[in-house]
Amino acid sequence: MSVNKVKILQNQLDTYLNIPINMDWDFSGRDQAIEEYEAEMINQVLGLPLNFETTRFTNNEFQNGDTEVNYEFYFYNYLTPITATTVTIANWGMSYLNRGFSADQIFYFAPPFVKSFFKLDFYDTPDEKTQKNYITVVIPVTQGQKQLIQIQSLVASQLIQKPKYNLDYIGDKEGFFIYWLRDRDYIDITKFYMSAKFFDARQGVFVRMTNKPQTQTLPNKFLFNNANYFYYLVDLNYDNKTYEVKRTDTLQRVGDFTTPIKWYEYVNP
Repeated sequence: MSVNKVKILQNQLDTYLNIPINMDWDFSGRDQAIEEYEAEMINQVLGLPLNFETTRFTNNEFQNGDTEVNYEFYFYNYLTPITATTVTIANWGMSYLNRGFSADQIFYFAPPFVKSFFKLDFYDTPDEKTQKNYITVVIPVTQGQKQLIQIQSLVASQLIQKPKYNLDYIGDKEGFFIYWLRDRDYIDITKFYMSAKFFDARQGVFVRMTNKPQTQTLPNKFLFNNANYFYYLVDLNYDNKTYEVKRTDTLQRVGDFTTPIKWYEYVNP
């Protein structure tokens, strides 16, 4: 133990003596420090509470007051090779018959048909190297409008499904709503890039779709700007809980009756 030697001399004056004594207490505040450490460890293990509740976004009204969102899906007619110089927009038809389904399969809701569906994926960016898929919307083939076709000879024509949809609050509702996070503190994304694929249960494959057909207007039918051909822009409005669908190249709003959201089967080379 080390001590300090202090020598006191007596005189007639009041004397003040400063004695150096260490007043730091090693155990002072240790209980509080342990509680803070426990709280920090719990937060690291369990994480802070986050709000993952979702809210429902609906299609924003158009200028005429309509709320329905219109989709049209076109399949390529393979009677003409995609490499032909005569390919025009007329080579894509709004019919499941172009995809290889028979009229009987469509009319009688055969399993290869009813198990097929359209899949809309919502990404944070059109850059396929870095994009993440945050939302998926499925539109079944059993919805949509119908076309009149003769299934068998000597039998009256019948109505069968066709890939044209008028989605709204009532009627065909599947695919009309977009469900996304209510709280923007965790993920703050208000603009998504929507792509479309068709799952063909008859062949068990996904068929990718573009927002423009691969006609001769393209310099190259297989080399183009993916952002402008494979996606539509979906803009969420958190104030009124609505969304709007726009073209990625012109930012023109689409989805009403006169300018529906059109998808065309992409044909590989």
